[in-house]
Amino acid sequence: MSARTPPFGLGAVVLGGLAGLLVLVLVVGFLLPGTWSTERSAEIDAPAQAVFPWLDSPRAWTRWTPDWPDSGLVMAGPAHGVGATMSWNDPNVGDGHFEVVEADAPRVVRYRVEVQRGTMRTDGTLLLHEHDGRTLLTWREKGDFGHNPLMGYWARAMKRVQGAQLQNDLATLKALVEKGADPDAPDDSATAAPAVPSGADTARVPEAMPSGV
Repeated sequence: MSARTPPFGLGAVVLGGLAGLLVLVLVVGFLLPGTWSTERSAEIDAPAQAVFPWLDSPRAWTRWTPDWPDSGLVMAGPAHGVGATMSWNDPNVGDGHFEVVEADAPRVVRYRVEVQRGTMRTDGTLLLHEHDGRTLLTWREKGDFGHNPLMGYWARAMKRVQGAQLQNDLATLKALVEKGADPDAPDDSATAAPAVPSGADTARVPEAMPSGV
């Protein structure tokens, strides 16, 4: 008696299994929270008044944080303080908007970054505490990737990945402040932040969180 021929070939069984796995991955990703938060600090050998102008100016940000688009940046509003903004619409990284929403010199700066037409958002706080002429700068970020089943997985890694990037950016800022660089000077190769962060842990979300994004 001959063996019965299975109703489906091996290829169909494999494809069906992969399809089921993909559905499971998407369902789990949709259920994962898309929110994240992280925090890093650095001590800078300078008074808070010298550090603050680097924090409340979008143009100054482009010199110590590396992930802004190469083209299409538009500055608007005041050069420093509440209402200072930077927007972009770049074919490689998409659209986005950075805005200083609070600036209380020389103690605190708060900002907001929205990308992909506002579907992803980051809120950041920079706190300055001066003691004996030195400034402890604490940088906190929290974000929301929205209802995206794939970004739910990435949000779980953001505390480590984004935290490593904040630490890298703080090191660049510390070097600029301590060498006495002018935050309002034009950008140049000697003072600009590195074009890309080093190391796997400092990778950013593609088209999502330019620093701060």
